[in-house]
Amino acid sequence: MGFALLSIVPLRDVPFISLLIYETDERGISTVVGEITKPYGDVIDLLDDLSAYKINELQTDSKELYRDLMNVQHPVIYRKEIEGTREQITRNKEMLVELFELDKQDEQPAPVIPVWRLWCIIKLEKIIQILKTKGIESNGN
Repeated sequence: MGFALLSIVPLRDVPFISLLIYETDERGISTVVGEITKPYGDVIDLLDDLSAYKINELQTDSKELYRDLMNVQHPVIYRKEIEGTREQITRNKEMLVELFELDKQDEQPAPVIPVWRLWCIIKLEKIIQILKTKGIESNGN
């Protein structure tokens, strides 16, 4: 039987889930048995993680997650603040930025060459081929 603490933390405009999984022993002492940090897709992916780790009770500080989990009837408790989840993202910030390539700029599409320039390029390439076949060498300029 396990319980977990869950937060959504933005990192470079990308929402990440921070999930701390606890297990309670027979004496009632809870220890962290897992930490999951990954980009947040949707509640279905989250439910898959919760069922995979057999999490029976969940506490979150996100009203959005609380509402979504209540709609699918997953046991969840809303708390104003959760300890440790945000620190997990802060502690691993540089690794997450590198791992999920958050610093890479959106690749710029190749510039479109106007039709008239393409026409000129094709004609000049043909002239160069003709000159090469007739034995006239260029000096590289």
